[in-house]
Amino acid sequence: MPDETRPPVSRLQRSLAFFSLALIGLSVVAILVLIIVGGAGMKIPSTQLQYFVQFFPLLALPLGALGIIALFVVGAVERRKYNGPGSK
Repeated sequence: MPDETRPPVSRLQRSLAFFSLALIGLSVVAILVLIIVGGAGMKIPSTQLQYFVQFFPLLALPLGALGIIALFVVGAVERRKYNGPGSK
């Protein structure tokens, strides 16, 4: 049986994962708030909260997607470094 050990997860990978999860999760919550409030026929009071709920997903979803892409790239680089130059 081959000795397959998994490379350790770096702090950068953990940070990127939590960063992406937080951005995408908060965006989903903001979108659900907009759907529920709009479906109930109510309006969010004209405050900073209204602008945050409306525009946060426009910025956070693409940043979360870029974070996931960066997580895959960092993971590939770490695996290549861990496995050595001769392995595929």
